[in-house]
Amino acid sequence: MRVTSSSHSGLGEWLLQRVSAIYLGLFLIFLIVRFAFWPISDFDAWRSWFTLSWVRILWLFAFVSLLLHAWIGMRSVFLDYIKSFQLRLVLTLVFASGLLVSAIWVIDILFRNGG
Repeated sequence: MRVTSSSHSGLGEWLLQRVSAIYLGLFLIFLIVRFAFWPISDFDAWRSWFTLSWVRILWLFAFVSLLLHAWIGMRSVFLDYIKSFQLRLVLTLVFASGLLVSAIWVIDILFRNGG
C-alpha cells in the first residue's frame, strides 16, 4: 500500500486555512474602508501610516496568513496530484524556499529601521 498523504493532514490544517482566509477577508475589508475614506495621497503619507506599530502588525499578520494559506493549499495539491516522490520533493522544496524568501522580504520591509 502506498501512502500519498501526510500524518499532519486533517482538522488542524483545515481550521488553520479557514482562519487565515477569514483574517485575509477581514483585512481586505479594512483596507478598502481605510483607502476609501482616508486615501493616502503621497509617499510621505504612506510612510507615516506605516510608522504606526499596529498597522505594521496587521500587515505582518496578513502576510503570515497568506503564506500559511498558500503553504497548506499547495502542499495538499502536491500530495494529492504529484505521484512521483522525487518531483513532489523538488516542488515542495522550491515552493517552501519561495515562501521563506518572501517571509524574510516582508519582515525586512515592515520592520527595517523601526518602520
